[in-house]
Amino acid sequence: MASKWTTISTHVVEPEVKRDPDWMECSPLDYVALGYKSHLFLYKPDSAAGSVPQIDRLVDSLGKTLTLFYPFAGRLIRNVKFERPRLHCNNAGALFTHKRYHGVASELIDEENFLPTDELAGVRENGITPWRPVYDPSGLPTLLIQVTDFDCGSRCVSVSFSHQVADAFAFLHFLSSWAEICRGEQVSSVPVHDRSLLSRRKSSPVLDEGAPVRFLNNQMKDPVVVQFKDPEHGKSLKTMKLTNTRMQELKAQGVRDCDGTGVNPTSTDCVSANLWRWVAEKREYKPDDVLAFHTYVNLRSRLKNFPQNYFGNGVIVACCSLTVQELRSKSLGELAAVIQEANKAVNEDLVRDWIDWNAVNKFHLWSVGDEPVMLGDPNVMYHVLRASYVNRASFYDLDFGTGKPSASLRNDMVQLIGGIWVMPSSKPGELRVEVYAENQLLDKLPEVM
Repeated sequence: MASKWTTISTHVVEPEVKRDPDWMECSPLDYVALGYKSHLFLYKPDSAAGSVPQIDRLVDSLGKTLTLFYPFAGRLIRNVKFERPRLHCNNAGALFTHKRYHGVASELIDEENFLPTDELAGVRENGITPWRPVYDPSGLPTLLIQVTDFDCGSRCVSVSFSHQVADAFAFLHFLSSWAEICRGEQVSSVPVHDRSLLSRRKSSPVLDEGAPVRFLNNQMKDPVVVQFKDPEHGKSLKTMKLTNTRMQELKAQGVRDCDGTGVNPTSTDCVSANLWRWVAEKREYKPDDVLAFHTYVNLRSRLKNFPQNYFGNGVIVACCSLTVQELRSKSLGELAAVIQEANKAVNEDLVRDWIDWNAVNKFHLWSVGDEPVMLGDPNVMYHVLRASYVNRASFYDLDFGTGKPSASLRNDMVQLIGGIWVMPSSKPGELRVEVYAENQLLDKLPEVM
């Protein structure tokens, strides 16, 4: 049977203006997650949002954009001398592939219940393992783009990047700037590449012998790297809908529960609390099992005089954990208060302590063996939920000069068990919630929150 795929062109896009090659010193936060992330944007011809972007304009504007975002034109290299991969900003360029799929877009992209596929990203096709990259002397590209044309006239732009080089906020900054340049506009925010802003301090109380590692979780004593429980059942990704009305209902319930306590939970706190309690009720746990809830926090707004346009990894995890018995007995508002307290604790001191500790201990998500890990009490079996809120991200504003996308979808090939992603939706007044977990749990979760 003939393949439905045809490769039209493959080439490397270099920065329009090259800089002298140099090694960029990564911060300790850059090493927490070393894999590749992917996101795709589907543009349809003559849709209400616009039309499809033009290939030549995409390529030309990409070269201009890489002049500003030059780490995305570099290579990640690891050799015997350096244990961790290093970022060589050498103008090698981003990989750009143009393909055609002989079929309609709906055959590969279910906009309501999309399941990630490397066919649209091309990461593995270019020899890269998305979660645990294998490095070679020539280095790995930090940015890969695949444009796929469909017989229906739709065009998919998939962008994959190394998490070591950028987090989601920096990635969105790059995308927005690329679109601005493609439209013939000036870049509204020039990136800041000074990664020494998040480097280790010369002296740090957290590294003193016997000092408590308070930045991980106030309930943990002497945390160490431990593996968390990864269910043995089959796993999958489930998409749920979250309306603005439902968010306000959850917030109202949380506020009522906290009446008289001085706590004013946000809608995000209450959504997280609802998910946390759901999992505690639906999974088969022992009462003394611990279920941790981690929220990814953008530290750019938590540090004094820190540039909002910092390009790199500027995300830290706010951690809280309770036993299953505690989770099942507390109200939604009480759980929202626990989550809010953990999020508020992410301040300058906590961030700097975490950076210092990680610089010495070299923690990353795969520090031990082939299973993901976390930091905690070695005598406790942990189960972890990890929530990432990018619901305010302007993914649906990505206009390359011909209109906005009809769909914006996360296309990560390898998922972390217990992952929760809250993202914008193409439908007004609605958010998209993705949960990656074992099928037995997903079958019990509703389609609409």
